Amino acid sequence: MLVNTLWRAKPKNSVTVLRAASVLCVALALVHSPLQAQNAKAAPPLAATATAGMPELKALGGGLLRVFGFQVYNVYLWTPAGAAFDRSKPYALDLQYLRTFSAKQLAERSIDEMRGQGIGGDAVYPKWLAEMERVFADVKEGDRLTGVVTPTKTSKFFYNGAFRGEVLDPAFADAFFGIWLNEKSSQPRVRNLLLGKPE
Repeated sequence: MLVNTLWRAKPKNSVTVLRAASVLCVALALVHSPLQAQNAKAAPPLAATATAGMPELKALGGGLLRVFGFQVYNVYLWTPAGAAFDRSKPYALDLQYLRTFSAKQLAERSIDEMRGQGIGGDAVYPKWLAEMERVFADVKEGDRLTGVVTPTKTSKFFYNGAFRGEVLDPAFADAFFGIWLNEKSSQPRVRNLLLGKPE
């Protein structure tokens, strides 16, 4: 709608044209610059409940996700000793929300992302959707959802440090965390920053 409005306008002088062009450039920058890099050292510590029984985890990378200029969440990837990501080893993904979402919204969006990557299928999506609605929580600004992949490839979820539940299916772990970490992620810049790669 922004682009259409700008093109329909009939500016009276070159100053108006320049102003309109500037607004368009800012809008496009917001769309194509979805993530602001964050120093991994700035990642808040994980709750002790989330790391119990896990090797020592350190933040590898992360950043602030923006969509159309709106801050959505900070996200950090934690790996053993902060080493390069290896999906065969335990790890954690910590999301610190800056907006309000229901557990149902988070679960449905997760299925959409899996479907977009061609992971899973209609045979397992209903089960995974129910599992996510069970282990997720409604979030608002300041809340944290932490997902932990255990040494046995189960997925544990924590809401502000409180244990919410565990999904036992190893295929779910690869599919869910792959939303951010798979090569087919819809947010490749997010993936690169989580993996500690330069933009």
